[in-house]
This record gives sequence, structure tokens and C-alpha cells, in this order.
Amino acid sequence: MNDLNEMPVSPEAPKKNNTAIIIGVVVVVLLCCCCVAVGGGVWLWNNGDALLGNAANIIANFA
Repeated sequence: MNDLNEMPVSPEAPKKNNTAIIIGVVVVVLLCCCCVAVGGGVWLWNNGDALLGNAANIIANFA
């Protein structure tokens, strides 16, 4: 009776190597982060003075 409930033992399949996929995902994420950082830096370079001027005016109005 116990023999009917047991699953047949099959040989283990070799594990799939996911190293290339992991490296690809990491590279894509790093490139996206670099693009965001460069874009933010360019935006701050062009608009930083106005941003800091507005912040200084807001702070001065509350003080």
C-alpha cells in the first residue's frame, strides 16, 4: 500500500547557469542609475541657481 504513494525517483537535472542573466540585469540597472545621475546633474547645472534662490527666499520669508 505504501508503494503506491511514492513518486518515482528521477535523476536530478543539471542546474541552469544564470550568471549571464544576473550580470546583464546588474549592468542594465547600473546604466539606468548613471543616466538618472547624469540627467539630474545636467538639470541641476542648468537650474541650480534658481532652485537655491527660491529656497533662500522661502527660508528668508519664514525667518
